[in-house]
Amino acid sequence: MKLISYLDYSPQVGSDCSSDRWVSIIGRTNVGDRCHFEDLVTLRGDGDFIDVGSDCWFGEYSTVHISDTTFGAIVSDEVTVGRFSLVHACKIGKGCVLGEHAVVMDNASVGEGSVICTDSVVPPGKQLEPGWIYQGIPAKPIRKIDAEELKELRNIVRLKANGMGADLVHSNDPVAPIKCIPGEGVLENSDESFYIAPTAAVVGHLDMAAESSIWFSVEIDAENASVQVGSSTNIQDNSRINLDPGESLKMGQRVTIGHNVQLDACEIGDDCIVGMGSKIGKGTIILNGGVVAAGAVTAPNTIVTEGMIWSGNPAKESRALSKENIKLFSMGVDVYRLYAKNYKKKSQ
Repeated sequence: MKLISYLDYSPQVGSDCSSDRWVSIIGRTNVGDRCHFEDLVTLRGDGDFIDVGSDCWFGEYSTVHISDTTFGAIVSDEVTVGRFSLVHACKIGKGCVLGEHAVVMDNASVGEGSVICTDSVVPPGKQLEPGWIYQGIPAKPIRKIDAEELKELRNIVRLKANGMGADLVHSNDPVAPIKCIPGEGVLENSDESFYIAPTAAVVGHLDMAAESSIWFSVEIDAENASVQVGSSTNIQDNSRINLDPGESLKMGQRVTIGHNVQLDACEIGDDCIVGMGSKIGKGTIILNGGVVAAGAVTAPNTIVTEGMIWSGNPAKESRALSKENIKLFSMGVDVYRLYAKNYKKKSQ
């Protein structure tokens, strides 16, 4: 477990916590007693606070982050967060279970004893009642859940086992095993003009432009392939790029790749957003200003149109970006430029 300070803030971890290797707990993060972390969990309390209760469990590649200076993240006691899931600037009530690939977004609140099913997305600001199973994009209530079933689903996630209702919390597209060793390729690819976090991994040819950044537990598996990252572009925690030999992935300027995104060989223009927990199919082209919404999945060879938001599985054109969307997305890029500058100062 790596405890990483950010500016003047240092994380605090309670007693009897356990972890596999390559767990990052950062900044304004407070963790209660008897919590468990599988490989490549990232709790990143830099721009605001994260409070984690006692007896929580986090699966591989899961991420907890904040909304800079706006919303922290609260994970109450006895919460179970499945593999590759994301808790972002929200509140998760006591005893909740998040299935694999679940995403809970900014200022949302999940009521005590609830289940967010695999591949489901809780939208920003949504307030979910306690004691329900929620499923879909956006996540909607499907039925009440009793204490026995909640316990069974919690055990299925934590023990990585099968059982009644396992399809609610296990993905049909399971997380692939770690291919690259965290930290691999970071030093040889580092430069003063951009930032690569110490638990990222880079295999293959990487071309990073100024003020770009690659964050904690990102995996770039591009042996005999190439990745090009434009200026002021950021690839956020626990995102994964997997390319076959001879393939390439190109990102333009001021692109945001959200947390826990999976990318095949594709081409991304300038000022694009790839939302949290989304999956970008091989051959996808995202034109300038295009947005793939959180949890969306693009079919191979999809063309995401300029200035439009695409959502769903398979992703389809949803609506045009508003002026407010464009302003907020641009501010997010600048926040990540500042993060990179602050982390680089600490590493020097």
